[in-house]
Amino acid sequence: MEEQRSYKRARVDMRIAYRDNGSTYQMGRVSNISRGGMFISTTAPPDDLGGYVIASLDAEEFGKIIWIQGRVVRKTACGIGVVFTRTDEKGLNILLTYQGVPF
Repeated sequence: MEEQRSYKRARVDMRIAYRDNGSTYQMGRVSNISRGGMFISTTAPPDDLGGYVIASLDAEEFGKIIWIQGRVVRKTACGIGVVFTRTDEKGLNILLTYQGVPF
């Protein structure tokens, strides 16, 4: 299968707190991230494919929380794929540069 993603992904293992369409916050782990999106491993994926999530990504290496807003584009038994619609650009750029993801 041909890769269709616009951005190179980095494998990570980061804590994330997120909520979808007004629900209470859930916890998960980000297993990969790029400039355009991420995959959240979680035991509580939202029911609404195409819905929105608001998340805070714990970048422990920098002592920073990175705020992200995105749309759920994929759902599996182990998590959700999210395309970013709004991000903390500066924080995301620092994180991705640290992970070796090119601009």
